[in-house]
Amino acid sequence: MSRPETPPIAVESAPVRWSRWWAASGALFLLTALLAAYRSLPGTLDGGVLSALSVATSAGFGLALIAAAIAGVRHPSVGLRRSAIVALGLLAIWIVAGPPLLLAVFGVSSSAPVFIDAIVKIALSGVVVAGFTRSTLPDPWRYTPAAVLAAVVLASLMEFFLLSGAVTDMNAIVLVANVLLLTRIVATGVLGAVALRAARSRADSVVVLGGRADA
Repeated sequence: MSRPETPPIAVESAPVRWSRWWAASGALFLLTALLAAYRSLPGTLDGGVLSALSVATSAGFGLALIAAAIAGVRHPSVGLRRSAIVALGLLAIWIVAGPPLLLAVFGVSSSAPVFIDAIVKIALSGVVVAGFTRSTLPDPWRYTPAAVLAAVVLASLMEFFLLSGAVTDMNAIVLVANVLLLTRIVATGVLGAVALRAARSRADSVVVLGGRADA
């Protein structure tokens, strides 16, 4: 008595699937970096254009964070923790609403808004970074946000140190300010690359029975 035929079993690579929300986040990060770079170029842009570019840059960065938060919910294969997703949303809101709120509370003459804004941003960014380091992104992508945050914080600390009055050389102050600006632009572009990498989701392999994928 013959036994029934066993269908052939094979292991094939799974097809690449893209997350639209992660891709949108990456595109917005890259667009924000380009806008910031254009705004920093020497030229004859008037105050109104510079102000509009500044608003567009902040809005683009905030929208990129919101898209990343939505992607973290709708694209669980990245393994982003809930705390990191919440921190992404809060950071997006704070970037837009935080500085005006602090100025309204403390006034223009107070230095408190600068320090409070920096502390809140670092705290929320730290939660996001911790979420990415524990995600399922491959190395070195899951550690890249941590390196980005460290670079931006270091450059910001150098600027705060120079502006505190410890250094009076204007050339040094201008140099550090330009380094901080360049660091932020590059960091935004790198975050775009991380988001685009997160947009690519596929399993290492898929079991195929009888020449067709087992759905």
